Amino acid sequence: MHYSELNKAVGNIDIYLLDQILKGRFEGKKRVLDAGCGEGRNMPYFLNNGYDVYGIDSNPLAIKMLHMMHKTIPKDHFLDGKLEMLPWKDYFFDAIICSAVLHFAQDRDAFYEMIEELKRVLNQQGILFIRMASTIGLEKTNDDSFSYLLTLEDINRLVNSSGFEKVEPIKTVLVEGQRSMATLVLSKS
Repeated sequence: MHYSELNKAVGNIDIYLLDQILKGRFEGKKRVLDAGCGEGRNMPYFLNNGYDVYGIDSNPLAIKMLHMMHKTIPKDHFLDGKLEMLPWKDYFFDAIICSAVLHFAQDRDAFYEMIEELKRVLNQQGILFIRMASTIGLEKTNDDSFSYLLTLEDINRLVNSSGFEKVEPIKTVLVEGQRSMATLVLSKS
């Protein structure tokens, strides 16, 4: 397959999300939310394979772009809004993708407010994919691009008292000594 065909099939998808797709994590998870979707870089695979795709982002221009690119999808599937106040009913989604978003939480309280909202709209046994900046593997960061960094304490809290189970071990990548990015794949227990 030529790279252009692959790009058409999966877009500019987060490579760690593609890893989870290839492992079958989203099989049978037909209603998917991209929380912090931007202009939809992680949506093409799901849209091309019959998933019922929703997205929310705090950038109204990004949502407008999604509406323009996907005219056949109902407008209420792509919304301008905040992760702290999701407009969907409890247990609405089978899977949630939250890639490169939660590290913009103002502080720990805001981070957990977002997590609780994601948990509220996620079905039992639903998959929550999180990729965000972290302190794991770094003694000190010089990157002030992010307002909140995931810690080992956060991961333990998510798994031990927030109602999630790890689907696989937490993965982190150190990016040129500037920042650490963590990938968590959790199931709502």
